[in-house]
Amino acid sequence: MLEAMFERDGPHLVPGPICTGPWDPAVMHGGPPLALCGRVLAGHAGGSDEFHLARITVELVRPIPLAPLTVEVIETRMARRIQLLDAVVRSGDGRELAFARAMRILRADNGLDEATIDMPGPLDLPGPEESTVFRHDYRLAPGGFYLDAFEIRSCDGRTFGPLGASAAWFKLLVPVFAGEDISPLDRVLSVGDFGNGISNITPRSSHVYINPDVSVHLHRVPIDHWVVSDAVTHARSAGFGTASAVLGDRAGHLGVANQSLMVQQQP
Repeated sequence: MLEAMFERDGPHLVPGPICTGPWDPAVMHGGPPLALCGRVLAGHAGGSDEFHLARITVELVRPIPLAPLTVEVIETRMARRIQLLDAVVRSGDGRELAFARAMRILRADNGLDEATIDMPGPLDLPGPEESTVFRHDYRLAPGGFYLDAFEIRSCDGRTFGPLGASAAWFKLLVPVFAGEDISPLDRVLSVGDFGNGISNITPRSSHVYINPDVSVHLHRVPIDHWVVSDAVTHARSAGFGTASAVLGDRAGHLGVANQSLMVQQQP
């Protein structure tokens, strides 16, 4: 098993078993494509130091297989202070699997003293040390993204279990690319696709609630290894819904993650 989500192989990115998702053992979880596109778009043209990744949206138009991929970056608007970049994730045979769009904003001192601004402090949730270590019983092959890629601690004992809103802390254990460090951006983006999973409101035995997209807005990155997702899901009888999550760390709010949901009855 690769000890990373992806390994670079020339122009291709080879996913490891750690990317496996919950719906099909041959298909990725949404977290690795989100983290991959975030890393590629944030760092494009050396931008990760100069620009803040304020928002990224990934549209998962086809199931992404555990097979070599390519990522093409398109410079849609490369202005001095605000930049818009797109990415296309393709299979080895050229099929379009996902589209991503990122907004980057220039890092520049604006004279604000953040200590004098009335912004919320730490989230009203137990910290990771006070939360319950999560061990689930999903029957999946070893290597699944939420089995082995994280240490997960539930704030309320409801995570992935009893139906309803839930909050959980996540500590990412594997890098996006083999041989590279885990960045703060990797840690928060990897959690962005978990909202519908931890706050599921329909039993897996009766319905599936697959998200064809995920969008993350950030105003900062986490200060340490732990990221919390405080999520709620809404589902409608017409076949769709949404999941929304507040993302935070020990110091407080980081941003938000939102998913559109396709809610279908099990056959």
